[in-house]
Amino acid sequence: MNLRGKYIILTGASSGIGREMLDILASYNGVKILAVARHIDNISGAEGVVYPFSADVSSPEGIDKVFSYAQQIFGHIDIFIANAGFAYLERLEAPDWQHIRKIYDLNVFSPVYSLEKLVAISKNRSVAFACTISGAGLVSLPAYSLYCSTKAALHHFVQTYRYEKADNLQLTAVYPVATRTAFFDKATGEEGTPLPFPVQDAKTVARKYIKGIEKGKKNVYPSILFRLLYPIGRAFPFCLKVYSLLERKKAGKWLGL
Repeated sequence: MNLRGKYIILTGASSGIGREMLDILASYNGVKILAVARHIDNISGAEGVVYPFSADVSSPEGIDKVFSYAQQIFGHIDIFIANAGFAYLERLEAPDWQHIRKIYDLNVFSPVYSLEKLVAISKNRSVAFACTISGAGLVSLPAYSLYCSTKAALHHFVQTYRYEKADNLQLTAVYPVATRTAFFDKATGEEGTPLPFPVQDAKTVARKYIKGIEKGKKNVYPSILFRLLYPIGRAFPFCLKVYSLLERKKAGKWLGL
């Protein structure tokens, strides 16, 4: 899909991968971007290009608000990038329904509902939907049980929905590995949180993410190392087990080890 002149919604636009994508997308001729985040103080609006918009997309009301505003200022939507998400790094102990629901609301229900909204309003227009899944949706990361489960759920939804989708919808799933952002510190509330292996920078992820949308790729794996090692782990499951055990040791502080 040629991105020039496209009207785009980008969630999670205030930091990390989303912020890097916003900067790249804004350089395309004629684009208009609704840059969505809960806190938009550090999103710089660009006249006629970037429209910062505060919304909580973990609720259907918040997503409806985003779509309504986008249609009001753009007239239609060409691309929706569901990038918002967060993680917990923790040891699960006390039952807490709201704690579980909070992460599923944003990481799973939000992108699925947003896709439904985009399809419902697109009719026969060609549109694109891209979502940030994660390599964590394919491997086991101890201390990230809920996060991994949300990404695994989104992964299987997208891969299955491909068999049901209309021909006018381009669907792209992106699987970043750990990025050098504040994402993992937010998961613990502490600075210096150890990052799972492998690691890459957010700018690289953003560049490959956008290139994947442009080329109409079904799946994007920004980390070459992950793309090479994951099939080996699938072929030899003990390799993935060893990886998870090493990550368990790294996360020992939060697992009480």
